Amino acid sequence: MLICLFKLEDDGPTIVNMVSDQNVDFDENVTEKFAFSGSITYSLIFQGMVTIEDFPSNLYGPFPFAFTSGFVQYAFSFLAEDKTVQDQRMKKKTLGLILMLVPEMLAQIDDFREELAKILIYKFHNIKKIGDVDEKFLGSIIHSYNKILTELMESKQAELLSAQLKKFIQQKPKPSKKDKLNLAIIYPKAFISMVKRYYNSLLSSLPYETADYSEEEANVKTKQYNFSLRLNTSVDEEFLNAQKVLILIIDVSGKKYEPFYKLLSKLKKELKIAVVISLPNDIEKASHQYAKFFTGLQRYISGMPFFSASFTSPYDFKTKMLEALFWSISE
Repeated sequence: MLICLFKLEDDGPTIVNMVSDQNVDFDENVTEKFAFSGSITYSLIFQGMVTIEDFPSNLYGPFPFAFTSGFVQYAFSFLAEDKTVQDQRMKKKTLGLILMLVPEMLAQIDDFREELAKILIYKFHNIKKIGDVDEKFLGSIIHSYNKILTELMESKQAELLSAQLKKFIQQKPKPSKKDKLNLAIIYPKAFISMVKRYYNSLLSSLPYETADYSEEEANVKTKQYNFSLRLNTSVDEEFLNAQKVLILIIDVSGKKYEPFYKLLSKLKKELKIAVVISLPNDIEKASHQYAKFFTGLQRYISGMPFFSASFTSPYDFKTKMLEALFWSISE
């Protein structure tokens, strides 16, 4: 496991510490990857929080890890005293987040997430100050994690996963690509308010170069990505086919997905497609509507890299969008 601690500072979420059970140093390449993942995760998890009374302390994930295959990430949020905080609304407390990089194989084991949650809840039960979450404390989480590892899989498998993590930490950075990745988030009018909050979260988490927003479209440009957020009624064929990734937010619960079929029929090339779907709370009804929607969707995306997630509330929406975003930018 590689574990990274973030806390909120005046210029945004900041890495405080990184710890691994591998006896290696973290170079700038690895640190930058975690800074990017952690900043987005931090912002979207705490999205919509008005006061510290609204604070969500929870385990999130697994989410795809954007920078290498074979790993997923979990995030755990907590509140702790921090006398350096200047914002009076925070009452000398900071929003802490630990990001944990874990082999994907482990996340597929049924009991793993529950066991990880038990460790974190127990470890953070007596944490009062952000300074208490030091290298020794993070190391104790990894120690407990390694015990789970030996209980859930054979020792040879555990050794291979450990070697896999070390290889990732020590890998040399690839030559940077000149072309930015164009990623479009396309949504119906019913979700304008949620998407606007999502846009604000991107601004608060990404080191962007330029940004603009209107009721029909918004853009955020970073060093590596061009994020475009558009109403489905404002998307033309030229814009659609200039993208490399599409994240579609679709109102399946309102049966308003035919316009998205029409949109996808204009595709002239293969793209990565992620759909984040609004479903009704009723399980039987949701299952029927999803099956009907997906059957139609297959006509347009068959053979393309595909990701699907569903939500029934604004809280679910932000976590599912986080999953979709990390999948979309993953290698």
